[in-house]
Amino acid sequence: MEITILAENLGLDVEDIVELLELYIENVALDLSELDAALKAGDAAEAHKRSHSIKGASGNLGLNDLYEIACKIDNKARINEIQGLDYMVQDFREKYDGLVNEFKNIA
Repeated sequence: MEITILAENLGLDVEDIVELLELYIENVALDLSELDAALKAGDAAEAHKRSHSIKGASGNLGLNDLYEIACKIDNKARINEIQGLDYMVQDFREKYDGLVNEFKNIA
């Protein structure tokens, strides 16, 4: 991820995108934790709520790879198909963790 390109695509200053990414990382960490709990509890409604939040946040920042995975998770959770979502969430988490590590190195 190139922060300057991301900022430019969103029409923001680099400082603004850094602040937004900090909020994104914090909020998505919470949503992922709650999503994991919802999947373990078999709570499709909560899984949908959390995945929808993650999808929106990822899309709003133009984090397309994360957005695409979040869309797939959200679509399945919305129709109560939570079987196997843990694998999709793991895929999202790996890419999210990569973003977090990359962000730490440049922030």
